[in-house]
Amino acid sequence: VLVCPLRPVERFHDLRPDEVADLFQATQRVGTVVEKHFHGTSLTFSMQDGPEAGQTVK
Repeated sequence: VLVCPLRPVERFHDLRPDEVADLFQATQRVGTVVEKHFHGTSLTFSMQDGPEAGQTVK
C-alpha cells in the first residue's frame, strides 16, 4: 500500500512537521486495516526517500 501526503513533495524532508504527523497517523490507520484484513500480527513499513533509495514516485 502506498501512503502519500496530501501536498506533493519530492522528498520526506520537504514535509512540514504537521504533515509528517498526518502522514504517520494515516500510515498507522492503514496498517491497522491491513493487519485486520489479512489476520496479521505484525507489519513492516518501508520508505524509499530519494532515487538512490529506490524512490520512483515523485
